Amino acid sequence: MNRSRAVRTDLPYLSRRVKPRAAATPVAAAPAASTPVSPSAPVSSGTPASPPRTTSAPATPAPGSLSLSPPRQQAAPPTVSTSLSLGLSPNAEAHSNRATANRATANDAESRGSGAPSSSAPSSPAAPAASPSAPAPLHTRLFPAPGIKELRTLDTGNPVLRLTPMESAVGSLAVAGTIRAVWEGRDFSTGSQPAPGPGIPADALEGVAVDTPGNRRLVSYEDDLALIALRHSGMLRRALFFPKPKQPMNVGLFNGESVTIPEAAGERSFYVLSVLRIGNVLELRAEVMPYGMELKSIWEAFGFSMTARFPFRGN
Repeated sequence: MNRSRAVRTDLPYLSRRVKPRAAATPVAAAPAASTPVSPSAPVSSGTPASPPRTTSAPATPAPGSLSLSPPRQQAAPPTVSTSLSLGLSPNAEAHSNRATANRATANDAESRGSGAPSSSAPSSPAAPAASPSAPAPLHTRLFPAPGIKELRTLDTGNPVLRLTPMESAVGSLAVAGTIRAVWEGRDFSTGSQPAPGPGIPADALEGVAVDTPGNRRLVSYEDDLALIALRHSGMLRRALFFPKPKQPMNVGLFNGESVTIPEAAGERSFYVLSVLRIGNVLELRAEVMPYGMELKSIWEAFGFSMTARFPFRGN
């Protein structure tokens, strides 16, 4: 059998297939970062175009091998704040930490400048704020008036005197030479009582009496003396005393001090004694009234109106 080693060219379909050669193994080289080749670069028509090279991440060296590439930089661990987080956002918390640090720095600088210890040292407790002062008593804000020790008579020349708080609260205020007493209590209840005498019952009373916790009437008569219980003077608003015809009235206190109201203020006038409570002091006034007026008309002129009493009716 004839076997020809020559390649026949007259029969194209019997062309000899050439065994491809083994491709040369590329030399391993350290990967380098490169950018893809621009497609617009001219490509030689004689040599095949090489595939574009892409950037690859640096390979991690195997354990125990020597690597000449610079070590990969690791991200810094997050800073842990020592302050208590109240759920703020990271930006807001960072801003709060910076503000706290700035305040601490300013305080330290101020302490060093003034020679005072650092703000981190315990500070002494601040002194308590002063409480607002209480208002002055009412009697200290009244117009000046003489006391009972400065006067001997109450008349048109000296119609007013004012007792001290102690004189207004100790013992009894006794008024001699009266025929009737009229009073008004703290609850605006009013009453009137005549001085005891022939034909006048002992319990004669018009209006209502003001009873004190000591089982004693605030204004009452003892023999011919009209008395005000000064221990309970806070229950009194005002009182009015009428003199006996053409007789003076005398006012006395527990300390022996006294003052006299003359029997006549003029040819056709006389005095009545008015007692007013202002705060915690009593003020005595000599009021001029004309002759001929009834007692009821006089106390109504001062604004007194007797409180009506209703008799008790049991079942």
